[in-house]
Amino acid sequence: MTRKQSKALRRSKAITKKQNILRIKNRAKSTAAAVAVASAVLAAPNISAQETSAQATIEEIVVTSRKRTESLQDVPLSVSTLTEETLEQTGINTFEDYLLQLPGVTAGGSGPGQNTIYIRGLASTTPNLTTAGVAGLAPNVSFYLDEQPLAQPGRNLDVYAADIARIEVLAGPQGTLFGASSQAGVVRMITNKPKLGVTESNVELETRFMPEGDTGTKIELMTNIPLGDNTALRFVAYSDERGGYIDQVAGQVDASASARFRAAGTVRENGLPVSSSRAGFQAGADLSGATLLKANALVEENANDVEYQGFRASLATELGDNWNATLVYAQQTIDADGVFFADPTLGDLKIQRYTQDEIKDEFDNMSLTLEGLIGDLEVVYAGAYTDRDTNQMVDYTDYLFVGQYLPYYICDYYVTYLT
Repeated sequence: MTRKQSKALRRSKAITKKQNILRIKNRAKSTAAAVAVASAVLAAPNISAQETSAQATIEEIVVTSRKRTESLQDVPLSVSTLTEETLEQTGINTFEDYLLQLPGVTAGGSGPGQNTIYIRGLASTTPNLTTAGVAGLAPNVSFYLDEQPLAQPGRNLDVYAADIARIEVLAGPQGTLFGASSQAGVVRMITNKPKLGVTESNVELETRFMPEGDTGTKIELMTNIPLGDNTALRFVAYSDERGGYIDQVAGQVDASASARFRAAGTVRENGLPVSSSRAGFQAGADLSGATLLKANALVEENANDVEYQGFRASLATELGDNWNATLVYAQQTIDADGVFFADPTLGDLKIQRYTQDEIKDEFDNMSLTLEGLIGDLEVVYAGAYTDRDTNQMVDYTDYLFVGQYLPYYICDYYVTYLT
């Protein structure tokens, strides 16, 4: 080894030692961001320790996942948080959007207003989503808007994320803090509250384009108005039109495709044969003398457009030195057409539907929160009332392939077929 190579090796070891010391100091801060910055230093030795220290300084994240305000670093539980800045930077507004950004959290369903939350893969099993809101089991993951529980079986309220301070996820079980429907965890959406003595407004405009879909537009308005020294009003309104991307393509079907006529051993489209116990009781029937009318599929490009419209008005006031109250009224309407799933056998993002699918989901929500002190005891009262109305039209053609009773179901019990 030459003297020049030896000198370079000693310099390299000195840099590595300096980097290791810097990484240990950053780890002492107990923040994921600091570790990430230190790792970046290892990849780029020319960054000085002073520059790294500046980058490692991050804003403190405050959460209320344990029913009190505290720093995320002080919570001895697994808590995931999406801050307001993250929501704005990623353009997250709807139920499926923000759940996709949270680790260990997913949503299953068939469109806006028809979702079940899963944390670590856990959720109660619900029946077909067309009846889930009536006959479904209570969910295992609870959904909260501020202090108000809004979880419903198979149809969690799809609250539009406008002017949201943060979204928190607390892994379960959390029955002690949040009661029923929180065995697997809790998802909380925390809204921005009115600011006393502050006048501010904000308008957000957005246009979206998709290579193989319709365009979309969004407008969101927020204003905060002081009403005296101890009271303030915060008002948020939004309208978001999202273009469709699922194509409804041509096709035909009649009752002869029903499971009623399917013989044992028939290989279904999923590759599994029909068992003898599931064979149709008219399998092999001669239908040559029956007149079976064919249904024609609807044809439309980008059929699954959806529109969110609503507003939220919040009034906050101080009631003396130790008490404050927040009154919130919110209203939202979702209008969606088509379906939000596709049939891969028909091509990319294509589906066959024989009746127009649509859903109109609207709710009015009023809540009152009182917070204060009685001696050394901190008291929080949260009361709310929600009125939700959902009207949905669903194409039941797919039932034709799964049930013996379908020829009766789609017509009436007098219908018979030749044998």
